[in-house]
Amino acid sequence: MTDRNFDDLAHRFKKRIYGGLKGDIRLAVLNRDLAPFLAAQNDTLTVVDAGGGQGQFALDLADAGHRVWITDISASMLALAGEQAEQRGLAQRVQIAQVPLQSLADSPEIPSAQLLLCHAVLEWLAQPEQALAHLANSVRAGGYLSLTFYNRRALEFRLLQRGSLRQLDRNVASGDWGGHPGSLTPKNPLVPEQVMGWVEQAGLSIVAHSGIRCFHDFMTPEMRDKLPPAAIVEKELVYSRVDPYRQLARYVHLLCRRA
Repeated sequence: MTDRNFDDLAHRFKKRIYGGLKGDIRLAVLNRDLAPFLAAQNDTLTVVDAGGGQGQFALDLADAGHRVWITDISASMLALAGEQAEQRGLAQRVQIAQVPLQSLADSPEIPSAQLLLCHAVLEWLAQPEQALAHLANSVRAGGYLSLTFYNRRALEFRLLQRGSLRQLDRNVASGDWGGHPGSLTPKNPLVPEQVMGWVEQAGLSIVAHSGIRCFHDFMTPEMRDKLPPAAIVEKELVYSRVDPYRQLARYVHLLCRRA
């Protein structure tokens, strides 16, 4: 397995991951989890978005006055991030760099981060544990890592719910969870308790732990369409920190601090 480059799916990724109700839920959880940290800051932060793609969340932080570096291996994704920065009048506060996250700490043009974002990246990497160690080295002392990743438990439960028992067995045996070519289901979804172990080994402590899309993906489209989107977002926030719902969320968010 090699690290996934999204040059071929940049525009589709924007629509499927960041657009619509899914994107609203993601944004609501991230904003809620980061609010205490951001509110405590009196100065401009150095923010690095590792594997940031189109940098939607990072650009919002630039809009709030912080200095932002968006990094990725995909030139197509970074081009879209640059276009958005220009359109939003943020080009003076945003730097774009085609750098793999494994090289951030060794790249002189990328500063150590007070806030390092790594959202929906680890599950696309061949060696996620090693990547997390590199991320920890890219955070300055007292800084924070905002980490989201695709939750394998949610995918397992979805297959069980559908009665796809043979497919589940095949996925477990092969270690390959990806869908058809071009699918946005990663081949290497991660088990939360395993990632938490990696976080501890990397010298980070978890200060917030939330689920993203705890029940949204298990609703039928007909039921989702009947409900106001704001009501779904509100309930997602309520249950995002309540087990067992958090354990079944499609994505997990960990806000981690480096001592």
